[in-house]
Amino acid sequence: MLITDIMESQSNQFSATELKLVAYIRNNPNIIFKTITEVIEESKVGYGSIIRFCKKIGCEGFQDFKIRLATENPDAKPSHADENSLLGKYRKLATKQLDVTVRNIDDKTIIEIAQAIMQARKIVILGFGGSYPMAEEFLYRLLRMGFDSVTLDADNHVQSYRVSLLDERDVVFVFSFSGTTKEILDTVTVAKKNKAKVIAFTNHTKSPLVKLSDLFLITAIRIPALEAELGTRLPFYFLVEVLTNYLYDNYQIVRDALKITYDSVSKKQM
Repeated sequence: MLITDIMESQSNQFSATELKLVAYIRNNPNIIFKTITEVIEESKVGYGSIIRFCKKIGCEGFQDFKIRLATENPDAKPSHADENSLLGKYRKLATKQLDVTVRNIDDKTIIEIAQAIMQARKIVILGFGGSYPMAEEFLYRLLRMGFDSVTLDADNHVQSYRVSLLDERDVVFVFSFSGTTKEILDTVTVAKKNKAKVIAFTNHTKSPLVKLSDLFLITAIRIPALEAELGTRLPFYFLVEVLTNYLYDNYQIVRDALKITYDSVSKKQM
């Protein structure tokens, strides 16, 4: 039964405080984007009452409630900033960056990369400096989706050790904005020597990294180098989002693994 149906069918069993919370939920479909602290402040309902209500309607906690509600209300959207505001200005810039990224990539490449992930014996992820957090995000998503033979090391020597043991059954993912970082290129060269497949996330088509890669995803953002230190991460995260969501949408084994990893920590969340 849908969460919204449960709330309606059990309304005669709710306390006055719970009915107050139900009214808040009805009037705030974007609750799925809010933290429990925000809900407490806006609804004037206490933490304990919210948790008890979530469990009364069959949820593990508030996080589980939001996830289940989101599946019933896919059209809910967070509020948008005015175009002339500070947030609106940077949203416009981010949208432009994403548009450029989409123009430089086709569906075929995404599908090929997804297939390479599914077929890989081992997956090694490389990234230095500002690219490392993006590599970490990719690692996290792959682990959540059941790919446990995946590694990410910050130390270049350890990276070299790992790729020296790869072969044609393995895949190396490389995150590098410039595509020219010497340590990255040296490590990728070792991987290529061992016939591992190399897939790059980078900003420049004409870079040494692209020349070494079997497949690549290009963000192609054109802004000054110093600004690039802060302004070019979103397109990379977008590509990670697209790729991992494609895996989720098209492979049942990935969906099953995500459910298993979610269940392993669901009771630890409020």
